[in-house]
Amino acid sequence: MSGVAALRIIPLLDHPAAIDAVVRWIDAEWGAFSGRTLADTRARFTEDEAALLPRSYVALDGAIPLGVASLRARDSVDWDPGVEPWLCNVYVPAEARGAGIAARLCDHVAERAAVLDFPALFLASTAGDDSLYYRLGYRTYRIVDHDGERLHLMKLALRP
Repeated sequence: MSGVAALRIIPLLDHPAAIDAVVRWIDAEWGAFSGRTLADTRARFTEDEAALLPRSYVALDGAIPLGVASLRARDSVDWDPGVEPWLCNVYVPAEARGAGIAARLCDHVAERAAVLDFPALFLASTAGDDSLYYRLGYRTYRIVDHDGERLHLMKLALRP
């Protein structure tokens, strides 16, 4: 890895060579939770260029993908109907963790949501007030139970 300074974050649509890695990461991390097959996960990352959402962003070191995050109208589960958009699929492989890549991806997605004039960005996470998301300004506004697991629904205000 050449360093976080050289890291580029671009739309996944602009780097289709990264889709295979992204699909493998997401399936390995959340496939069982979501109940999706590998093919279903691949379909979720086949985005329509003309549509506003969803949009996924990949962190690249040269041509090597080092992480992903998505901006979606809904998460895998509609945790809070009518609330949008959601930060989803934040993933950095183990060998690239600890370099601030996840934070950069989260900030990038928040910036994109703000440009699209959304007043807030939402996420669901098992990590709560002692997490990367909390350090980035997200705050828990509800805790829900999903199959015996506590999930924090968190919100980041994008405007004052």
